[in-house]
Amino acid sequence: MSNPDSTGDVNSEVPTVARCYAVALGSDVSATLVTYGITFDLYTRGMFYGLPVGKQSSIQIRTADQASSHDLKLHVAHIEQGEGHVSVCAPLTQTPPNYRSPEGRALFGPPQVLACRIVVMPPVNKKIRWSDAEIQALKRAATAKCALCIIVFQGLSKDEKSLLNACFNSVFTVEPCEPDEPFVSAYMAVPMTGGLLAATGHKSVIENIRMNSEGVIERQCQPCVSPEKLTREIYRLRESGRSLQEIGEELGFDKSTISRRLSALPYHLRRHCM
Repeated sequence: MSNPDSTGDVNSEVPTVARCYAVALGSDVSATLVTYGITFDLYTRGMFYGLPVGKQSSIQIRTADQASSHDLKLHVAHIEQGEGHVSVCAPLTQTPPNYRSPEGRALFGPPQVLACRIVVMPPVNKKIRWSDAEIQALKRAATAKCALCIIVFQGLSKDEKSLLNACFNSVFTVEPCEPDEPFVSAYMAVPMTGGLLAATGHKSVIENIRMNSEGVIERQCQPCVSPEKLTREIYRLRESGRSLQEIGEELGFDKSTISRRLSALPYHLRRHCM
């Protein structure tokens, strides 16, 4: 059996236990854009927010609603290549299924072909919270006959997010951040605190996004140290060997301001630049 963390195509074999990852979206993050970005990177590079998981030649996306299904179908058409395939499945009803119930989870069914599956959950009902048992049941249903599964959650509470690390191989939280020029929007994917990736210093990723004149999504993804553009620029200049004084003069800030920005970074980042 091939190494599941290699960068080659891993759709030819089924691992004994499917790898399953979770993404928890902030309230102002587009599930459609996030799902498109995840799909693009899995299909073309075999990467998931900087984590090598192997190129996926067959991807099945189950959307949260019919409207987002229509949008995703338009955009994923631009990334299909060769003999690979990306399919987009929408709920059959106007009302999103209740995936907490056995009836809702039964709607998944196995993929028609051995595939990577991406499942986008509908926004959470604030009055009814996910339990640990319900998340585990969802995971079992979603990973049936899959080599790799990614579940995208929307609007989870802090308590619900705390349940994810125990259920999934790795978990990323995604929140809006300041974009780099010339992009108009961006979000930052961060390994969830308490998980293995965060504990081992896995870098966060910024995804800058814009739409070109032909209606095609353009993205720029790279490791990211902060949601704030100024802090990212300070860190970049410091990494290039510039002194705190030189950085302050170039950016128009006092040396102490530069130092405070760097000091606020996580230890595994600031130890290299202070």
